[in-house]
Amino acid sequence: MVFTKKLVSSSWAAVGVMLSVCMTGCTSTQSIGSFWLGEDGEITHHAEPVPVPSRSGLEYTPDSRDRQYQQHVEVAPGYKDPLHHGYSPSQTHKRLNDYASQLAMELMDNATRLTQQDMVGVASFVRLNQSLSDSTVLGNQLSEYLIAELQDFGLAVVDFKLAGGITVTPIGDFVLTRDGTALAKQVEMDHVVTGTIIEDDRGVRVNARIVSLENKQVVASANVYIPAFIVMDLNKMASVN
Repeated sequence: MVFTKKLVSSSWAAVGVMLSVCMTGCTSTQSIGSFWLGEDGEITHHAEPVPVPSRSGLEYTPDSRDRQYQQHVEVAPGYKDPLHHGYSPSQTHKRLNDYASQLAMELMDNATRLTQQDMVGVASFVRLNQSLSDSTVLGNQLSEYLIAELQDFGLAVVDFKLAGGITVTPIGDFVLTRDGTALAKQVEMDHVVTGTIIEDDRGVRVNARIVSLENKQVVASANVYIPAFIVMDLNKMASVN
């Protein structure tokens, strides 16, 4: 009888110790799905989800914490160089005309000996290579935006792509052309806006200047860096059109 009592007492003592350990573990660290919650409530991630013990009678149901864990595994924290990994935002409010406006503002701020009476033409921006005659979608569109931006500053902008007359066709009436033989023979200009583009994996560096046609003097200069995702959007639109 005494032996039995001792055995029972020992059993209850063992149960008490187990409950005490369990309660201590639950208050300090507890397993929730794929995470461990520490004493301060901070979530720490593990390389693998915490497995459910076999024959425990428990069934694991994924929830939002599993999605958070999956995102943590797939997207490693830390800076990634866009030169090697690329960067493309889901959306952006920045457009090419914003960069053209920035260029026009810097050109006018740096302009010397340039008056509102000077006739200014805007040429396409070209790649900085041996020929200096290779333009891009960016180079052509940027020059078109600059026509409006520079005119807003009061410059007398000349459109030298104006043909000698209007060409009437069944699909429209045209007065602009790139055919040299059809261009107007005489176009008065005092200055021309031109520039180069330097491309790399991160984007395009645009160097613009206003040059005097009389003595080739640079009367204004500016530069801007356009991110690659802006240029890629332009190329995609051009390929669709």
